[in-house]
Amino acid sequence: MDDAPILSASNEAALAERVARLETQVAALQRALAGQTLPVKRVVAAAPPPPTVAFASIEPAAPKRDLESRLGSEVLSKIAILLLLVGSAWFLKWAFDNRWVGPAGRVLIGLAAGSGLIVWSERFRRTGTPSFSYALKAVGTGVLYLSLWASFQLFHLVPAPVALLGMVLVTAWNATMAVLQESPLLAAYALTGAYLTPALLSSGGNHEAFLFGYLAAVAAAVLALQRARRWPLLLLGPLPATVLYVTMWGFSWSQESPLSETLCLTLILWAIFAAVPLLAADDESALVQVVLPLLTAFFGGLAVYGFLEVGHARQWEPWAALLFAAAYLVATRWRSRAAASAIHLSIAIAFITIAIPLKLTGHGISLAWLAESVALLWIATMPTLEPRASAAVRWMGVVAMLLGVGGATFAPEIFGSTTKSIFHHGFGTEIGALIVLAAVMMLAPRMARALRRAPDPAFIGILAFALFNIVLCIAAFRQINHMLQYRAGDDGHIQELRSFAYSGWLAVQGTAMLVAGFMKRVALARWTGLLLLAATLLKVVFYDMRTLSTGFRIVSYLALGALLLAVSFAYQKGFLNLGGVLQDDEDPA
Repeated sequence: MDDAPILSASNEAALAERVARLETQVAALQRALAGQTLPVKRVVAAAPPPPTVAFASIEPAAPKRDLESRLGSEVLSKIAILLLLVGSAWFLKWAFDNRWVGPAGRVLIGLAAGSGLIVWSERFRRTGTPSFSYALKAVGTGVLYLSLWASFQLFHLVPAPVALLGMVLVTAWNATMAVLQESPLLAAYALTGAYLTPALLSSGGNHEAFLFGYLAAVAAAVLALQRARRWPLLLLGPLPATVLYVTMWGFSWSQESPLSETLCLTLILWAIFAAVPLLAADDESALVQVVLPLLTAFFGGLAVYGFLEVGHARQWEPWAALLFAAAYLVATRWRSRAAASAIHLSIAIAFITIAIPLKLTGHGISLAWLAESVALLWIATMPTLEPRASAAVRWMGVVAMLLGVGGATFAPEIFGSTTKSIFHHGFGTEIGALIVLAAVMMLAPRMARALRRAPDPAFIGILAFALFNIVLCIAAFRQINHMLQYRAGDDGHIQELRSFAYSGWLAVQGTAMLVAGFMKRVALARWTGLLLLAATLLKVVFYDMRTLSTGFRIVSYLALGALLLAVSFAYQKGFLNLGGVLQDDEDPA
């Protein structure tokens, strides 16, 4: 018999009923979902959570103040303070006029009022109005200075040292507060008071040591202040004020003081201001690195020169200039900043250039300047020289070259001529100028190689070449005039011969420039030769034709025509193709 379970009739009926019910539910679901699109599940990157805002840390914006509130809280308060100050001043004047307060009381009231204003000004600084606070400090400081001045100058209550000590303390306090509060405006007030002190305490006597020593102390304080806070604009006042005091004292008392003492005190002042750019930071402003050294050098040189002139010690003037030059040459090696090094080197060269006419006379000045120009331009080619310093040396060399050429060109007119020599007066100086200019032309390519893309060497070479031709023409014309000037005979014949010789020299020099340009492949020389020949042609056609006799005229035309024909033949044969521009293989200088 089989062991499998047998379903009863009742069980089969119940199972069939459940299946039918399930089929009915499935059909209902299918009808309900008919025509509907099932959502497709997509993978979307989760968005970052919004930033958490700490609402407690956000301060509410300050309400915008209207015009009325600003007028009431700021403007009216300042007007009120001004009215109180003016009213108090008028009250004190009324009291002084009625002799209610004696001299000592007036001074004490002034000291108390000035101190009170200074203390009161701190309240405005802490409440956010620093400019008004500094204005009150300035007023209070002025009241203190005037009170100390009155105690010494008007009422004679205290001696000069006591008044000076009080003014120095006020200045020192202002300077200290300026450093602590980092206020250049307050520092300016302190310096203003410091430089007003000698004028306020002046008694009309010769107090050289006191005046120069005080100015040196203030200058040293300015140096320390600049070193600590780097406020370059404060330097605009101390140096002019020092120059003013030294100048005023010099006009009044320099003849009554020992020259050595005056020079020592002046050099101390100069050294303090000269040390400011040397001790400044590397990234200091141009005012400190350029302007201040120039002004300091001008002050030192002019003051020493003036005192030597007054003291009848002119023989020491060139040596003083050389000492200044040596000091600034040492300053170029102090630190390696480009601007400061270049400006100090330029000042040293300027003092050397000034020393030349102070020591030498006549044509020696021109020759010294010419020798200096060659030396400077040669120094500028040194590869170890910093670029800005090299540029400064080059341009100082150009200035010396121009001075020397100018002296060589115009000195004969200034010093006159002599008949005791075959050559005219100044001929040797002109030859020296030509040698120097030739040396500069030879240095130009070297400078171009050393400096590569710098445009200065090409310009210097072109300038030297142009000056060479000008000096050569002038020297030749003067020599021709000198040789014919004292020749016996008819003056008209000599004038005719001179004009013919001038034209001949222009033609010779132009031909020489052309030949040099062809041989050395230098376009500038060829163009110069063409210009000289053009000048010769114009002179022969428009001037010589009217002034020369028939014989000279024939020779001039024939010689110039043959010369121009030869030049034209050289160009037509293509000895060197100009093409209107320089060739690639030509030397532009």
